[in-house]
Amino acid sequence: MKHPLVILSMQGDQNEYMKLAIISSPRCGNTWLRRVLAEGLDLQEMAVHNFLDVGAVPDACILQLHWYREPNFQVFLQRHGFKVITLARHPLDILLSMLRFIRYEPETARWLEGNCAIPASLTSATPASPEFLEYALGFGFENLLSVSYQWWHDEAAIKVRYEQLVAAPEIEVARLAHRLDAPVDPILAALARNPLGRLQATPNRHGWRGQPGLWRELIPRPTAVAIHTHYRTLFRRMGYTIERGGVARQDAERRWLQLAE
Repeated sequence: MKHPLVILSMQGDQNEYMKLAIISSPRCGNTWLRRVLAEGLDLQEMAVHNFLDVGAVPDACILQLHWYREPNFQVFLQRHGFKVITLARHPLDILLSMLRFIRYEPETARWLEGNCAIPASLTSATPASPEFLEYALGFGFENLLSVSYQWWHDEAAIKVRYEQLVAAPEIEVARLAHRLDAPVDPILAALARNPLGRLQATPNRHGWRGQPGLWRELIPRPTAVAIHTHYRTLFRRMGYTIERGGVARQDAERRWLQLAE
């Protein structure tokens, strides 16, 4: 016969000991998804730049950070019982979103503790500029992209595509709830209270246009080809292409000036 105390504990709140970690490259919808899940599942939010800054881990929490899939971090996650969620986004849309966000958020200097190596001069660059292409092909952007790329290889990680999350948010969060064995209705209600547009009104302009494929309007075709060639393996692994994309340089420049503010 089962002990009554055991039966009682099994009837408790299933979210009481849930620990989630959203680990992806920057600008993939991480903050939006964190806020929705935190509110929908009543989880304490933690957002840090380095997992060593976490401190005490609450019983029910959601952690967000951009960090490599490296052994020390993996041990930390396993020791505390975190379930990992990782998001993917088209690399060129990540690059554009980063280019705009760094104008308003100085904390981007701490992404991967500086290993994204974002130069100050990039804040005044456009997607048609030589500085933009130089950064895109360099060590810093490679590190930035590497986070989602590395965690996409983790078979246990729950994978979410930004493009699908934006196109059908209710469907995607419901799918995610099922993967987490979590109640769907509270998360859908939290989503309704936290549309992507709310982030567009924040002081650091955390949200932008939320438009997958915007790179086709803003990045010159030769630049897109050069970046795709450089990261061919990553594009293929993550399931992204540059087919039928890219514009003339002068059109990219003009469109960026219209949309970047």
